[in-house]
Amino acid sequence: MNRSTKLVTAAFGVPALSALAATLVCWPIRHGPLAPRLLIFGLILATGISAGLPACLTWLTPDKPDD
Repeated sequence: MNRSTKLVTAAFGVPALSALAATLVCWPIRHGPLAPRLLIFGLILATGISAGLPACLTWLTPDKPDD
């Protein structure tokens, strides 16, 4: 997979997976008040993106040849 394909995959994949995780966590409280659901959803989304982006940058870093 070339670098630009990896970048596009990371740019769409990390937020999408974070939003999916947040949706799955918030699903049981869907009939509750909106403010706590939005807070929980936002925290999970932000945590997923902030943890996923450094991992993606590591994944996108080209391999250095051994000397």
